[in-house]
Amino acid sequence: MSNKRKFLKVVKEILGLFVLILTEVFKYIKIGLKQLHDIFIEKLRFSLTFKIILVYARKTLSILLLFGLFILGGFILLSGWNAQESMKRDFYLVSDYLTDDMRSAEEKIKRLAELDNLIISIFDENSNGLYTTEGDNNAVVFYGEIEPAEGWGINGNYVLVKEELSIYDEPSGIFNQEEDNVVYAMVLREDAHWNDVPVQIQIKNRMTKEKTRLVLLALVLLGIDIFLLLTVLISGARSSKKIVKPIEVMTKAVENITINEINTRLSVSGSQDELKDLARTFNSMLDRIQQSYEQQNQFVSDASHELRTPISVIQGYADLLVRWGKKDEKILEESLTAIKEESENMKDLVEKLLFLARGDKNTQKVEKKDFYLNELIDDVVKETRMIDGSHQIINLKNEGILMNADPRLIKESLRIFIDNCIKYTPSGGSIKIESILKKNEVEISIEDTGIGISKEDLPNIFNRFYRADKSRTKGIDGTGGTGLGLAIASWIIQRHNGRIKVESQIDVGTKVVINLPRHVHPDL
Repeated sequence: MSNKRKFLKVVKEILGLFVLILTEVFKYIKIGLKQLHDIFIEKLRFSLTFKIILVYARKTLSILLLFGLFILGGFILLSGWNAQESMKRDFYLVSDYLTDDMRSAEEKIKRLAELDNLIISIFDENSNGLYTTEGDNNAVVFYGEIEPAEGWGINGNYVLVKEELSIYDEPSGIFNQEEDNVVYAMVLREDAHWNDVPVQIQIKNRMTKEKTRLVLLALVLLGIDIFLLLTVLISGARSSKKIVKPIEVMTKAVENITINEINTRLSVSGSQDELKDLARTFNSMLDRIQQSYEQQNQFVSDASHELRTPISVIQGYADLLVRWGKKDEKILEESLTAIKEESENMKDLVEKLLFLARGDKNTQKVEKKDFYLNELIDDVVKETRMIDGSHQIINLKNEGILMNADPRLIKESLRIFIDNCIKYTPSGGSIKIESILKKNEVEISIEDTGIGISKEDLPNIFNRFYRADKSRTKGIDGTGGTGLGLAIASWIIQRHNGRIKVESQIDVGTKVVINLPRHVHPDL
């Protein structure tokens, strides 16, 4: 018993391990199949040509089917109407035959039934069969009151009936017999006289010819539809290839565009269509990208150049300290002073670069709040007078205007403009500051009596690292700037949805006019 239990335990462990292995295998198979499915869906691609052909095919097929159904419906109505007229004519013929002797009348009626593929029956007043071309008077059915399950009334004495064929019925055509031996027939019932005896003539038409013609017409229409559909598909394929050909050309041109071939542009020659508009839009986008790329390169080049100068100065004085400065106090003091100044200049440059970089990425914080502009301008004027005593800082008009903006940034922009005025205005010159309210807009003007800016340089003064002619490369005091201050001031004003207008004349002075929206309640 002990061995048996051990054996069963081992078998159980083996089976459990086998089930675990199968579970893991199926798990990985499921993951693999899912990955294959995802890859297939990702790689699955229907070309634009295929989609255009598919649209052509769907629209054409819909039109052909509707047209075919319209034709078949009209043919059915026409066939029904012709069948009714034919049966009515046969009724008059049968009525005339009944005036002959019985033998002659039966022969004529039989020939008529065979000729028009009809079943003609004659009943007495009690609906008992007197004669039928079916051959068995007792088997013939008199269609009196028709139940909904048996048929439908059409018009007058015409009805459409549903009947089952017996095994003795001989089909007169391949289309007269349907599933479960059920066929539909049109029946005409009319009163007449046979040898002065009132009778009822019943003519039944199983519509074999009409059904045959209907099926043949359907087959012809189907063949025409297939032919037209194939024709449309072939012509649609050619037309779609011609339509998407410019797209293929554009795709190849775009694939060849790299950072070294950014001057490449798409051709806009040819017909006037949406693709031409797309090419123009794409070319315009490439123009903006190229301009942005060139500006970025210029920005990096200028930044590198600006940083190279203070680094070179610091390095030069550091070498001087290593050689002589340890023992010579004069060289030591001069070197430390120069290193400190250049470090400050480099710090200022880096801070300005970071400011513009945050502005480009829309990460520069703008904290707007309500404040009085006159108080902010008073602070700027007071601070400027404390720092600079060689110029007249005149505050002509400073209205008490409450506005909504970032006071820190507005103050920074005003300082930049005033510092520029100080830098390029000779000692003893004047700088005038004025602020007024026009409707719901604040206008700030800063005017100096400095050396001015030429007309050629005026449109570019807000570009980064741009400097005007050599006379403005350094200020009146011999100090230079980084060429980033006005770019920062321009960004601040634009960020507040404002405008800047600059007027300047050489050796006369420069006037800067800033317009900012007030953005507060009109009653305030």
